[in-house]
Amino acid sequence: MNNKLKRNIQKAFAAPEPNQQEKVRFLRSLPQPQIGMFRFILVQASYVRKSSRVLSCLILLLALFCAYSISENTLWVVSAFVPLLGLLAVTESTRSMAYGMSEFEMSTRFSLKSVVLARMSILGLINFVIIAFLTPMCCIGNDFSLLQTGMYLMVPYLLTVNFSLWIARRVNGKEAVYGCMCVAVIVSGINTGLHFVTDLIYQEIYTGWWLVLSVFLLIELAYEIHCMMKRTEEYTWNLSLTD
Repeated sequence: MNNKLKRNIQKAFAAPEPNQQEKVRFLRSLPQPQIGMFRFILVQASYVRKSSRVLSCLILLLALFCAYSISENTLWVVSAFVPLLGLLAVTESTRSMAYGMSEFEMSTRFSLKSVVLARMSILGLINFVIIAFLTPMCCIGNDFSLLQTGMYLMVPYLLTVNFSLWIARRVNGKEAVYGCMCVAVIVSGINTGLHFVTDLIYQEIYTGWWLVLSVFLLIELAYEIHCMMKRTEEYTWNLSLTD
């Protein structure tokens, strides 16, 4: 390679001067492809694992089967599997932190906080649609109203999500996933056991208490999500100190 060609290459790929103003000017000169919020959400949705989608579809198929064959027990069978939806939502949303990929995702254009919030919103919306679809199906063969049935499905789901987020904030690595799995199994087991005391706690006079519990769990969920967002910010700050 002759000297003239070397000089031309150096001139074409000249680095900016080592000062803050030149750095900002150089970064602004780089092409930045535009991406809208809708496109961003679609991209994040594509990262949801196929196993999670398959399991969600299996729960729907199970509800259809129960509604057709054992209609009087559809609510109790489906409500025992609803905690799995909460488990999937939390483990998918916090997967990057659980498997040590947070630093990699922080190097992308969008912040880790935006990525985690987007995934939580996507999975939460999907699960809400699934539960809304399951609610009228679980009314078949029961004397419960639509509101009661919806709460009997939402409470196990919200309990699983709240406790799983609490664990995910305090436990690092794959141990957090195992802890979330234990929560889902325990909530599912308790919900199955409550089926045998239907006359005691599922009476219509206790509907108000179930409603209060549902609202409380929704508020607690908002608080847990807020704490999770703060944790991602602290994680970002801690990693920036190691640069």
